[in-house]
Amino acid sequence: MPVYPERFYRAWLDSFEHAQFTGQPAKIQAQTGGVFSTLNGKVESRIRLLVAHSLIEQSWKVEGLPLDEDSRISLTIQPTCMGCEVRLRHSGVPVTLNKVLLSWWEEQYFRPMRTYFEAIVGDYVADMGDG
Repeated sequence: MPVYPERFYRAWLDSFEHAQFTGQPAKIQAQTGGVFSTLNGKVESRIRLLVAHSLIEQSWKVEGLPLDEDSRISLTIQPTCMGCEVRLRHSGVPVTLNKVLLSWWEEQYFRPMRTYFEAIVGDYVADMGDG
């Protein structure tokens, strides 16, 4: 992503900004144990662990997908010379859903996020260091 980890972290955990890059309403309580509802309620989650600017762990349920009760995501955010690298690990997923979820993540999150951050990078220089 063409923004520093602090910026990505903040955008993921902010209801307004999350809705901006997904294009759908979000309701996020940015604290451990907080409710995380996004994509107009199609995703329901709880925040399990936050490590400022580097790690977000959540339970994760997607409407219409038979995910285990223990479905969890982990977003590891690391700085790079061009912004940050985000690694997603989604556990508790049946093997038969791997390809479906890879496409889902790309279409619902990573492509829109890249587009969103690339559009604002002219107004927000990655190395301004706001965190």
